Amino acid sequence: MTIIFSPSQIRAACGLLDWSASDLAGRIGVSKQMMSAYLASKTGMSAQNLEKIGHVLDMEGIDFTQDDGVKRKSLKTQTFRGQGGLVQFMELVYEAARTQGGEFCVSNVDETVFTERHGKEQDDLYTQKMAAIRGKFSFKVLIKEGDMNFVGSDYAEYRWMPSAYFHSVPFYVFGNSLAFLIFGEETTVHIIHNAEIAAAQRTQFHFAWKEAKVPDVR
Repeated sequence: MTIIFSPSQIRAACGLLDWSASDLAGRIGVSKQMMSAYLASKTGMSAQNLEKIGHVLDMEGIDFTQDDGVKRKSLKTQTFRGQGGLVQFMELVYEAARTQGGEFCVSNVDETVFTERHGKEQDDLYTQKMAAIRGKFSFKVLIKEGDMNFVGSDYAEYRWMPSAYFHSVPFYVFGNSLAFLIFGEETTVHIIHNAEIAAAQRTQFHFAWKEAKVPDVR
């Protein structure tokens, strides 16, 4: 990634997002003091941390313009493909959980299929990492009624949705993002980074969650 932004642009981006230096520092894993000094142009930042800043702001829908300015993107999307792409997507979910927390809403999941596509080793690693930070977020998963695969129960809460309403295309709502996973011949993950769209999908999920059954595991 080529670093093409300045501290003044990062300050402006934080203004658009209503973030403090502490907010941005927490998302990339540096101290508030280091971030404050960088934003004040008093010190530099490593290439690795600059790349993290660019990635975080890109995920939040920020564009850097040629005139040393910033603007919100109208609609930011991403696509990941294949098993490697699914691993990248799950790392994105983990980073959102680690740095932002909040509520994660997942629906139409068949965990058996998911593990096959993700890879057992990668799935186990992801589960361990999420379980280690489970106090930072809530994670709700809707699965098909009667499905007894609760592989993510160390960090997630499961409920059963009626079979008639279960679909083979899972979706994830996390932060300001909505992702759809398509398990065709090739795994494809389409992500929309838009706060209003994510909020609308989360509201619909809440309705489905209230109507869903707590699994009978006796």
